[in-house]
Amino acid sequence: MKNIILNVPDDRAEEFVTKLATLMKNCGASVGETQEARKVYNPEEGEFIAFGDDSCVEGLLVGIFKEWYCGTKDKIVCYAHINVGGELEEEEAYWNADTLRPATDAEKEALIKALAKDKKRWNAEDCEFEECEPYEAIRTFEDAMMATGMTFPIDDRTLDLLGADVVAFMKLRVICAAINGLSETTLDEFPKFTTDEYRYYPWFYLYTQEEIDRMDEDDKAQLLYVGGHADYGARCGLSSALSDAAFSFSHSYIGARLAFKTRERAEYAGRQFIELYAALNFRPVKKEKE
Repeated sequence: MKNIILNVPDDRAEEFVTKLATLMKNCGASVGETQEARKVYNPEEGEFIAFGDDSCVEGLLVGIFKEWYCGTKDKIVCYAHINVGGELEEEEAYWNADTLRPATDAEKEALIKALAKDKKRWNAEDCEFEECEPYEAIRTFEDAMMATGMTFPIDDRTLDLLGADVVAFMKLRVICAAINGLSETTLDEFPKFTTDEYRYYPWFYLYTQEEIDRMDEDDKAQLLYVGGHADYGARCGLSSALSDAAFSFSHSYIGARLAFKTRERAEYAGRQFIELYAALNFRPVKKEKE
């Protein structure tokens, strides 16, 4: 007997299986030989997907789903996609959907970074691309090292001896350089420590959990405020805090370089790398032993 694979929409799978069983009975086949029709993954517009066909021998492609090609369920159209080499490509007429599935977090990150390098950011709500800055491709510490050529030459044994705040500071040095568009050989270009130089850094307010719970969604979305002083380049970096201000007002008089050229870069860094900033500025809570 010949095996046949059917791609069936989710909402009609049961109907197809029933009709197929009836057809096979009429053809003299045993109902026991029938198999459940394979359901087709049906993504929403704007969803990040992985897909490919027999020609994708090295791996699947990753893209943003636009629509089914001519209404069929075996070919798809994407807004954009990256190939198996990680290179961004423009919209294609259609791609086969033999292996269509949701993209993993790692695959989604790869596409987001590829778009950012092309100065594009995906607006999922409006299903369109927006212009963005290339620094938005810096989404991990590893991205920052690759962009700057800087390294982190500390072995695991040494890391255990250092505090979390020291490690965070060392990593943020590299991240700040990358977001500022600097490299290992151009670090002296910013900051220049001149009187007409403005610098920015993430500024965090502290709230109790009860205060956050009382906020509406718009207020929660604005929990990060970016600001800071630039008095002749003296106050910048969040590397020290006045004890009478309880961490809500901080100064750095020692010239820390954790500063950014623009407010937008500082805001991006504060949101994208908030865990590192938390490790830098706050002491972890020690859990009491039971």
